[in-house]
This record gives sequence, structure tokens and C-alpha cells, in this order.
Amino acid sequence: MLTRTRLVARRFAGAAAQYEQAAILQRLVAATLADRIVAACVRPPATILEIGCGTGLLTRALRRAFPEALIVATDIAPSMLAACRAAMPGDDRLLILATDGQAPAVRPGFDLVCSSLALQWFQDPAGAWHALAGLLSPGGGLHLATLADGSLFGWQESHRAEGETARTALHPTLAVLRHRTGAAWQQERIAIAYPDGLSFLSGLRSIGADLPRPGSRPLGAGALRRVLRRFEREHRSVADYAIAYGRHRRPVRDGVFVTGTDTGIGKTFISACLVAAWSAAYWKPFQTGLDQDPGDTETIAALTGCDPARLHPPALALRAPLSPEDAAALEGIAFDAAGLALPQGQGPLVVEGAGGVLVPLDQHTSTIDLIDRLGLPVVLVARSTLGTINHTLLSLGALRARGIAIAGVVLNGPPSPGNRAAIERHGQVRVLAEIPWSDDPGPAGVARFASLFPPYAAIERSGAATG
Repeated sequence: MLTRTRLVARRFAGAAAQYEQAAILQRLVAATLADRIVAACVRPPATILEIGCGTGLLTRALRRAFPEALIVATDIAPSMLAACRAAMPGDDRLLILATDGQAPAVRPGFDLVCSSLALQWFQDPAGAWHALAGLLSPGGGLHLATLADGSLFGWQESHRAEGETARTALHPTLAVLRHRTGAAWQQERIAIAYPDGLSFLSGLRSIGADLPRPGSRPLGAGALRRVLRRFEREHRSVADYAIAYGRHRRPVRDGVFVTGTDTGIGKTFISACLVAAWSAAYWKPFQTGLDQDPGDTETIAALTGCDPARLHPPALALRAPLSPEDAAALEGIAFDAAGLALPQGQGPLVVEGAGGVLVPLDQHTSTIDLIDRLGLPVVLVARSTLGTINHTLLSLGALRARGIAIAGVVLNGPPSPGNRAAIERHGQVRVLAEIPWSDDPGPAGVARFASLFPPYAAIERSGAATG
């Protein structure tokens, strides 16, 4: 008996000849995914691994975007690989490999791993995601597009209205994808209109995507005709798809970026707790307000007793207690935040931002741009008191809109079970710790509260994010 993997391979192998003429959705998604990859790249990738390349729709877009890159295009169906190669004749920087994308026979070290509409065919999508993330080089990015819950809603509704069950596959919600992969996911909808229901079914068969989900039974001819008529009448033969785009960047080094929902939120104290909990290094790229206090790096040293070798000096230290942009302008300093890079070293690094996620750093860069560029998952510090739900959800929304991974939220202040539950439920995020107001915000307090945080290994194993 053929495994489902082999059944998928057989369907797509038989569809190679007519695939591109019928692959309307695949063409649209490949183009969108390529645009997302280009927009997210800090630097052009030198090595690219593509999973499930098919006839090369995404492969060609990648070649146009990255003409110098070595592309390893893989697929489980040799006929698809042959079509991909035929579409890119003379490309000596393209390697073709027949392998199962769930466990590709390649070594780690790719700057970019990507796949368009292959993940939904895998038996263990979450396991495949983590396996592919493990193939990244430091600083490399993983970008996948897959079908999500709500796809082919009209087709499924037409079945339900006729007392039948559609044979089309079930797909996870965005929340489930985030939970199982620990990554940042975004979603968009695509609707494709067909002349009639039979044209829709023919299109599925032409691309090999008509494999029924396990355990489903075929419809009889009469039932199928009734479903098709309802699909045409009530849904105008429109196939609607929910496309989820997942993104993960392997940081150049381990660590988190600590930001807040506001200024004065307690980021430095929480950063001290994380440094103590994880024996981490510390870096505050932008330090302002030095006219009023010695600076957060000195505060971290006093609170944690951290080895000075693990305290990295700020890239920019300014006197005025203003945003980095305004403080630099006041001192006549021109600074380009785009040139910042993580300091090197061993073990996790706690990076503390200035203010909230949208604080301007220079004329062109805000904190959220810096977070995106550095690639570290975010620890968001929020108040526990009234108003925190709105501020926290707004900050989480801004981070997710950029595809930034979120390690978790820390609530600072009097315990509020209701606010915690609301943030976890509506924000689809975990609260790493609740830190009550302390009469001893000194080293003893840091040591005590540091024990409330999960070990860094737990953050790392979970994908370092719940995006």
C-alpha cells in the first residue's frame, strides 16, 4: 500500500505537463512569497534551498531577485524537477535534487530556505518546519507559504448544504500554526473565479491537488452534481483560499530583544532579571538621558554583578532624556541605525531597546526596524494594571504585522489574573512572568525575580517565539 507521501508524489508527477497552465493560485502565491522574501532580506542570500519547487514558479522569481545565488531546488516528483530545469536552461547556479521536503537530504548552512504551497502536503507540518529551520545558517531566513483554515470555504459549504462532506484537506488556523511552529505568521485571502464547478474540479486535477484527505469517501455522481450546482448558484464558482505566510530568522547569535509598551515600563529591571536568569550578556544600542543617570549598562552591572566582559557598550550614548532621534539632533550628531549589528560573543544576549516599538531612532529607522533587522525574538514588557490590554495588543499587532517573532510578554506590577488571561487569549502569546512591584528593586530583588523566568533553553526549544 502506498504511503500518503508516495500518493502525493504520484499525483504531482502526473501533473507536470499541464501544471503551469492550471496553477493560477500557485503562480500568485509564488510571486507574493518572492516579494516577501526580498523585502525581508537584510543581505542577498548566497545559498538558497527551495522545498517543493514544482515546475519552478518560485525558483524563477528567486533567480530574478538573487542572480548570483546558488539555488538548490528540490521536489519529490522527478517530472516536476525536469520541468523546472527545462524552464531555466543554462543556469549553472541551479542544482536539482529529488528528495522528500519533510526531511531533505541536504546539509545545514543555507542563507534562505523557502517553500510555496508544499507544507500542507506534509504528514507532520510542524515537525517539517522545525527541521527546515535547522538547515539555516546564522542570520538565515525561513519563508513558507501554505494553505490555512478557511480555504475552499464555498466548496465545503456547498457540500454541507447538501448533507455531504467535502473530501478536500483540512488546514490549520493561524493560531495553530503559530503555536506549533513558534514562528511569525500572517494571512491573506485569494479568490479565483472559474466558469463553472467542473472547471474548478478540472483545475485541481490538472495540478495534482485533488488528493482526498485520509478517510474521506467519494461522492456519488448524483451527489456531486447537486454540490456542483449549489457551488455555481450560491458561490458563483469562486474558489477562495486562505494563504498563511510563515517567517523565521535564525539570529546571528542566541538572545532576545526587550522592548516595552511604553517608556518607564521597567525594561531595564526586566532585562536585569533575564541577564541573571540566563547568565546572559547585555547590550543597549541606544542610551539617552545620561544627564540624569549613569545609564542602563551601569545599572545592569550594579543589579546583576555581571562580568564586565558580558556588558557591551552602547553604539550611541546621548545626554538628553529624549528619543534617540531627538537627542542626537540636539547634540548635532548624525547616526545611521541601519549599520548596527549584534555584538559577537557566546551564550544568549539581552538587547534592550529605547522606549516602545515605534520610537524613532533616526530619520529613517524606528525601534521596530532595528528589531526586524537584528532578527531576535521579542520580550515585550507591559504594565499589569488598567489599560495594559489595549497597549499590549497594539504592540503585539505592530510586531506581527512585520512578521517579527515574539518570545513572550512580561507583566510588571500588581498581579492581575484577568489582564494576564486576556493578553494570552487575545494576543495569542504566552506571559513569561509576572513581576510584582518590589520594595527592593536592587540585586536581591533581581535574584529573586529571575527565578520566575523559564530557562533560556525552553525559549530556544519552542522556536524562540510565538509570533
